[in-house]
Amino acid sequence: MPVIIFAQDTKKEEKRLSILVGTSQGISFMHKEAKSNTYKKTFESSFGYAFSYGAGISVASKSRKAFSEIIIKYNSYSNGIKGIVDVSSKSGYSDKTSYDRFNYLTLDYRYSRYVKTISDYNTFFSIGIQASYIWNEKKSLKYENSDEIIRTKGGNFSNNFVILTSPTFLISYGAEFNKGIMNIGEKSRLSLDITYDTFVFGLMSSPSNQYSSMLINYRILF
Repeated sequence: MPVIIFAQDTKKEEKRLSILVGTSQGISFMHKEAKSNTYKKTFESSFGYAFSYGAGISVASKSRKAFSEIIIKYNSYSNGIKGIVDVSSKSGYSDKTSYDRFNYLTLDYRYSRYVKTISDYNTFFSIGIQASYIWNEKKSLKYENSDEIIRTKGGNFSNNFVILTSPTFLISYGAEFNKGIMNIGEKSRLSLDITYDTFVFGLMSSPSNQYSSMLINYRILF
């Protein structure tokens, strides 16, 4: 990999391989509980905060009409949990919203194709897939008179293997700019990503909650 990176052509217009770093920020929605054999939820939930940080490479096609990205990321999804059991509450349930967060190490691949040029900005459409390994889970439980945090390491989840964890499918639309924020980098890309987790063919439940999300994704190319 280092040989490939540093052997690229020095002419900017002919360069096909770039290093990139980026982040995503947005909201996530749980649509299936962990280890659940049904899509009916056993508790009321709400959306949560989702984010990721990553680095990788971008490879432009020879025709310059498309590009591919391979990114290693730290990825995090969460959801709200309402009505947890609380013996201190008169109703027997907490009125506060608790949160469940799953953190992952992921490998992303996305293929993008330029579709239109608007005011010198190249817009593109992307599709992608993401493989994950659960790093840990953090439950933030909010009771009437106290709070509790429960952390579980990924190694304590059964079936926590990349091939068995829910694959994440992605579609995206965005724009490419000829410079990065504060003039850092050679290019930058801003996109709206929509993701959806599901276990292929429904043969086995995921060891983590399955999520959908809407994310603003920004990455800088060097």
